[in-house]
Amino acid sequence: MTEASTHDDKMAEQSGIRTDVQAVPQAVGAVAPVPTPTAWTEKSSGQTNDQLSAVEQGPQDDAVAPLRKRSRLGERPAVFKTTVHEVLFVFMATSAVMSWSFLVGAVATVTAQIGHDLGMSQGEITWIAASTSLTAGAFQLALGQLADLLGRRLMFISGLASFSLFAVVAGFAQNPFWMDILCGFLGISTAMMVPPAIGILGASYARPSKRKNIAFSAFSSGNPVGFALGSILGGVAAKVFNWRAIFFMIAIIWGVLAVVAFWVVPSVEAFDDEAGSSGVDGPAKAAPSTGAQLRDFFRKFDTLGAALTLFGTGFFTAAITLAPHDGWAAPQVLSLLIVGFVMICVFLYWETYWPHPLMPPKIWKDRNFSLLIASLVLGIMAFNSSSFWLSLFLQQVQSLDSLEVGVRLLPQTIAGLTWNIVAGVLLHRVNNTILHGIGAVAYLVANLLLSFMRPDSSYWAFIFPSLIIQVIGADFQFNVVNMYVMQSLPSHQQALAGGIFNTMVRLCSTLALGISTAVYGGVEQTEAGRQDPMLGYTRALQVSVALAAGGILFVPFIRVGTQGNDRFEDDGEEQVVSEKK
Repeated sequence: MTEASTHDDKMAEQSGIRTDVQAVPQAVGAVAPVPTPTAWTEKSSGQTNDQLSAVEQGPQDDAVAPLRKRSRLGERPAVFKTTVHEVLFVFMATSAVMSWSFLVGAVATVTAQIGHDLGMSQGEITWIAASTSLTAGAFQLALGQLADLLGRRLMFISGLASFSLFAVVAGFAQNPFWMDILCGFLGISTAMMVPPAIGILGASYARPSKRKNIAFSAFSSGNPVGFALGSILGGVAAKVFNWRAIFFMIAIIWGVLAVVAFWVVPSVEAFDDEAGSSGVDGPAKAAPSTGAQLRDFFRKFDTLGAALTLFGTGFFTAAITLAPHDGWAAPQVLSLLIVGFVMICVFLYWETYWPHPLMPPKIWKDRNFSLLIASLVLGIMAFNSSSFWLSLFLQQVQSLDSLEVGVRLLPQTIAGLTWNIVAGVLLHRVNNTILHGIGAVAYLVANLLLSFMRPDSSYWAFIFPSLIIQVIGADFQFNVVNMYVMQSLPSHQQALAGGIFNTMVRLCSTLALGISTAVYGGVEQTEAGRQDPMLGYTRALQVSVALAAGGILFVPFIRVGTQGNDRFEDDGEEQVVSEKK
């Protein structure tokens, strides 16, 4: 052995890079494992700049896991073959979180048309959006756990395909019952997509970096941008054809995405993380068989918790929605209200007992996590509720058609994309508590503007600035919370972490629509409400003001610094990842 070879081997041992790895044939479609943090070099006092440069280049042998050239954005995850592959998957993951808000936004522009054609009451119209939110939230935790146990990639692609399928069926709905039911199934499909998308993103971008910030910023933009984009495209489709064309359009878009996903979505599974199959510290372990995965799933799955979540939230929200029409003292309202509340309480207790809970109680012991979720949930409740009533106001009060509604909501899409880029740039530069607080204040200001509208109010004075400001709250808060959530659970439970985060958002959005509908219905029954049709909308929008104000109350107690810092020394030879606290 030559002296140079011996020197290289010693350097490799110091840097943690194995030199004895043998080339192993990969199966078709297999993805290279993600290197663990121990595979990266650390600058020690005994290493010269030349040594560091040699280590950074890595061994040239193809049998050794490659270390890519570093940039100020951070390392490209090894699961992505090229940057184009990486960008395509981030877009695919964004389409998953966009699916729910795109559907809600598209349908919001034609709720009046759907209600008229199918003979729906105000409560039934509300349930078009509420049923989607309810099922998306109720099934998100269960499907997040299922994705971690059976496979994130399979669950993700299945969600895309089922979303396309149920959209086709919904386009043929002939009565209010089937419209609300099918929208509920569409919600379940969105719940199949989001947790595995977050899980794959979190496992792929295991190290904090600017690259990770950009990826999660794009992912977070799915909610606000999806709603606005759905409103525009839905308005165009309904104007050219009719409201049924919206569902067919959704079916085509997500059907194409489902096909493309076979080539774009990498296989980064939770059971690989648990088995330690990174291929860096030892030989890769074979993934468990399908039978073993199924047995493990049925052994661990929290069936009772899933049922309590679905029926508890559904009964409680249904009671609130029915109350304005049937009266709070009606037997069906009281029974649904009491049973729903009791089931939610039983669910909370059950989660402390079951060894594999849908919502691990220990995660709520993290003070910042609890405060961030509480603040964001109240803000997004305000956002979704006011968006629904604004759309209905434009259709029923100002008598605008679907295309005109979509055009008026267009600035929200542009603003959403812009503010999301700003958020991605600021995450590692500005204290995230400040960013979260700015988002909370933005929600309040935007909803205050809407609450002062009158039927003849200027669009540019109230609606336009509200649309621009509202998405500041969504973009800033979603980015901050998404980054924090991914650090709250181990990598093999990151899909579940995404489920917890999105479950709270979806279920509470259903609750917000139920509360605002109850307020609207109550005002509509009064003498003042009958004389002034705008009064019901004003009171419903004031519910959003109260929710946004509640979100601000949690901000002073949050302590989160910058996230995803990725610093380089001036000579470009060292990468140090840190988080300012």
